Amino acid sequence: MTMTTIKVRSDIRDRLARVATEDLGGVTLDTALEALLLEHHKAQILAAYDRLKNDPEAWAAYTAEQDEWDGTASDGLTGDAWKITQ
Repeated sequence: MTMTTIKVRSDIRDRLARVATEDLGGVTLDTALEALLLEHHKAQILAAYDRLKNDPEAWAAYTAEQDEWDGTASDGLTGDAWKITQ
């Protein structure tokens, strides 16, 4: 993979290094940055679902479509029945 250089303030680099060391088990700064970007992306997705849930009509349409797709599995399971329990 091609590498590049980016300019960041030294305090930002130091904070990223702390996250990489203390929170992510000593990974490289590259890996830490990637993890933080993934976390940000997941937060955006969850926020979008929250916005959807706040619109009852849109949420009803979404769940109705999910129910239709669940029926395509033709496995006979409904709702949470497919989840593995211990």
